[in-house]
Amino acid sequence: MSDISKLIMEEYVVLDGAMGTQLQERGLTPEDLPEEWNVTHGDVVKDIHLAYLKAGSQIIETNTFGGNPIKLSIKNREDDAELLNKAGVKIAKRAIEIFKKNENTDDDERYIAGSIGPTGKIVNMDIKKEEAKEAFKIQAKILDRAGIDLFIVETMMHLDEAVSAVEGIKEISNKPIIASMVFNKTKKGEFRTLFGNRVEEAVKTLLSAGAIAVGTNCGLIDEYVEVIRKMREITDVPLVMYPNAGLPRLENNRTVFDQTPEYMIKFLDDSIEAGATIIGGCCGTTPEYISLIAKRIKGKPRPIKNI
Repeated sequence: MSDISKLIMEEYVVLDGAMGTQLQERGLTPEDLPEEWNVTHGDVVKDIHLAYLKAGSQIIETNTFGGNPIKLSIKNREDDAELLNKAGVKIAKRAIEIFKKNENTDDDERYIAGSIGPTGKIVNMDIKKEEAKEAFKIQAKILDRAGIDLFIVETMMHLDEAVSAVEGIKEISNKPIIASMVFNKTKKGEFRTLFGNRVEEAVKTLLSAGAIAVGTNCGLIDEYVEVIRKMREITDVPLVMYPNAGLPRLENNRTVFDQTPEYMIKFLDDSIEAGATIIGGCCGTTPEYISLIAKRIKGKPRPIKNI
C-alpha cells in the first residue's frame, strides 16, 4: 500500500479548498481558461497552493480541472492538453518544495492529486462513453507521468461520465482514485445527480469501477452531511466531502459565495459523525476555512466502521 493510500485508509485527511474562485479574485475572467494560468500566471497558482499548504492541506489538487481534450476543445485548445496539465503538476510540486523548505521539515508529507473534471458534454448524447473515456485517459496519462500521487475525479453529474474517467485512469495507472459527484435534493427529499443518478447507485458503481474513496462536492454543506450519511450506510470506504461556501450569486459581474468559514466549520462535527473522512472545500471556500478544518482533524486516526 502506498503512503497516500495508507493515509486515506487510516486517518482523517485535509483536502484543499477552491481554486477557480481564488483565481477569480486574482483577475481570472469568465472568458479565461483557468488551466492557461498554469503557463501565464504560474506564480499566482503556486501562491494559492502555498496558502492551502500553510493552512494544513495534506492533499492539494492540480489546476487541471478542465484539462481533458474534449473540455479544452471548447476553447480550441485540445492540442495544448500536455502543456497545460504538465505545467499544473509542476507548479503543485514547486509549491510543496517551497512549503517544506520554509517550514524546514520533510516529515510532514503533502500529496498532489491530479484533478479531472467533466468534459462539458453530455455522455451518451453529445459524445459516446468511449470518447469520454479516451479523453480522460489522455489527461490521466499526462498527469501520471508528470508525477501526481493520486487522482481525484470530481464534480461529476453523470454517472456514466464518472465511470468513464475512473475506468480510463485504471487502464493507464495504478495510483489511487477518489471519485466525487454532485448531488442535489429533489422536491421529494431524495438526493440525485442532475442526470438522475441515486446515491446508492453512484457509490456502488464507482467503487466497482476502481475508486478507493467516493463522495460528494460542489453543493451545500448542510445537505451534504445527509448525502455522506447515506453513503456511510452503504460502504465503509473513505468518504470525501467538500462543499461550496453556499449558493453562488453574481455581484459586479463576479460569482460570489456568502457562507463564511466560521459558519461552515459548525458542520464539521456533523460531517465526521455522518462518515466523512476526507474533508475540504469547493467553490468559494478559502485557506481560512481549510485552516479551521486542519486544526480539528489533521493527523486524527479515523474509526473503521463495520457495515
